[in-house]
Amino acid sequence: MTDPIKRKETTHIDEVARTATSTVQWFAEMRNQKGNATHPITHNNRLTMFICGEEGFADIAGQIKLAEKSVDICCWGFDPGMELVRGDGGTWPRGETYGDLLIAAGKRGVKVRLLVWYDAIAVASPANPLNMPGHSHGLHPWCVNPNISAKYASQIGARHSLAMVMAERRKPKSLYRKITGDQCIEPMVYLAKEDDVPLLAREEYCFTWYKAAFSHQFQNIEVRVRDCDSGATNKSLETHAEKTTSVRPKTIEFGILKNFGSHHQKPIVIDYAHNDGAKAVGYIMGLNSITDYWDRLPHRVDDAKRERCVQGGFDTLKPFQDYACRLDGGGALIAVHENFISAWHKAGNNGKSPERAMALAAAINAEDTVPAALKRPASPGDCSVQVIRTQPEDQDTSIRDVYFQATDIATMAAGYMYIENQYFQYEDWSRRLLESRRKVAERWSLGCKKAGKDAESMPVMHIFVVVPLPEKKQMVPRTYDALAVLGQQGTMTGQEKMIKDANELAESQQYDAMGNPVPGRGALAEVVAYANAIDKPTVLTLEKKFGLKVSVAMLNACDSLGGEFRYREVYIHSKLMLIDDTFMTVGSANLNLRSMAVDSEINLATVNPQLVRELRKRIWESHSDGEINGGAGRRDEIREAYRQWTERMLTNLEIKKGKRRMNGLLLPLADDRSSTMRIG
Repeated sequence: MTDPIKRKETTHIDEVARTATSTVQWFAEMRNQKGNATHPITHNNRLTMFICGEEGFADIAGQIKLAEKSVDICCWGFDPGMELVRGDGGTWPRGETYGDLLIAAGKRGVKVRLLVWYDAIAVASPANPLNMPGHSHGLHPWCVNPNISAKYASQIGARHSLAMVMAERRKPKSLYRKITGDQCIEPMVYLAKEDDVPLLAREEYCFTWYKAAFSHQFQNIEVRVRDCDSGATNKSLETHAEKTTSVRPKTIEFGILKNFGSHHQKPIVIDYAHNDGAKAVGYIMGLNSITDYWDRLPHRVDDAKRERCVQGGFDTLKPFQDYACRLDGGGALIAVHENFISAWHKAGNNGKSPERAMALAAAINAEDTVPAALKRPASPGDCSVQVIRTQPEDQDTSIRDVYFQATDIATMAAGYMYIENQYFQYEDWSRRLLESRRKVAERWSLGCKKAGKDAESMPVMHIFVVVPLPEKKQMVPRTYDALAVLGQQGTMTGQEKMIKDANELAESQQYDAMGNPVPGRGALAEVVAYANAIDKPTVLTLEKKFGLKVSVAMLNACDSLGGEFRYREVYIHSKLMLIDDTFMTVGSANLNLRSMAVDSEINLATVNPQLVRELRKRIWESHSDGEINGGAGRRDEIREAYRQWTERMLTNLEIKKGKRRMNGLLLPLADDRSSTMRIG
């Protein structure tokens, strides 16, 4: 059966030279067909990668300050009070806030459009995503001004909010709510501890910022929110279910996915059409525009520049790992822009009447002109890029297509695949990897027989997986299943033990209420029965039959605090895959069913050996105290890096047990939790 994601190509052979030239299909080329290119592949793009929030957000702040005409931001959440660049001060504001940055841009005459996901049902539930401080939560600040005028809005700023609360605290204390002019003052402002004053100011600032923005009181700033179309999500899930047995309709998990999708994209486009796109800049990233996601390298156990939070004996939130990619000009920005304007105008034209549909089409077409600078010829150092999405509203699953296609190509070689992702829960991808490699191994074996060689001499492909512990224990079964397909279920120690115990109990002798023996197998939880049916290859089988070695790591920061070494998980929020110093995909999409079929996502895929090699070396060095980087990426160097990598994981585990300083961040993934409820 023909694979619909693969493009057929006829390659002609020079009969004299007996040679042929062809290229490898890394991208979703069926979506780039002439005359019907829904996802164009462009070759004139300049890319720059940033690791963690300090680098990524600082660059974004710098580009917004340089903006002359437009700033378009599309995000999962937006925190007006987060500081993109942070000074050494320990209290808010430690630098210019995101909200102030946009206010300043608007005052310069820059048109700012901010599009944020907002689900009123989710916000009202115990699962409030807390993605819009001042709008999704923090709705009862110490000071409320119900009628914000343009004059009042002109004074809004982080420093002003801090000065207001400090000035109010100098007044005589009151235990009652006060009405002063248009303002309502809550007594908590007088009762709060001194350390909490910046937090009071921040809460009031975020609340007032959104109130002014939604009432159009800021110059040149417009904010729109959007939620998901559950009908489109359901259709996407049902289409997915037709292709796999891992999606199970009529389950709690399916219901959550269907009814609680999100818009998870986080692209930014700056000065797209200004001066014909001469200095157009964009970003595709995993970083959320919320202060909790800010961190820096090297990851510290506690860091005063992260947000305060009394958590497990620490003073600040966990360390966070993530990436951002900047696009300087080039054709890929056209697709990023089109993704934004389509969503922006849909959010402003709710309803399905013919009139609204026509108005929507007209609004999108009005911004359809492609700036000339983005069509320039490719030059040395440029990258080939395809912008890919998950968008149920358009039944777009191009991210899934590219993950599968790139994996198929990767399995044909003997290099490496590096996956750093917030979730490792997409069983379909694990099965695709193993099945693709099986076909390669079979062809290798057949070729060896004809050549009289040993089939076991097939070069090994090395898989590096770096993930955090699943966010919730109900995500453990999905993670277990995806890892089990690759024989890595032992990393999920709690789930492995629970399954073993359940099977032993089911096989043991059962008795009725009268104490009489009852023959037959006892009932098993669906999660256990499903896990039992997974064929779990051993380490030896992986290597001998598939030519694979798989490593699954997590990251821990280590610092000396109070005279002893402390350890803390680095929460990996990354969505990154690197292959053979050639291919990369990065963006907002996780390796789970939600990102492949439910939430709107945007990634880029690129082929650029220099970019990928430099990024691979930098990441591996940052995880290993600068001691492991894979060199130039030759087969022997990757093999040695894999040996060092897995050895370092085990060595650090022993070091951690002995309460000594770890060498780098690498540890074997180990989760002692278990669950019989599956949520992906």
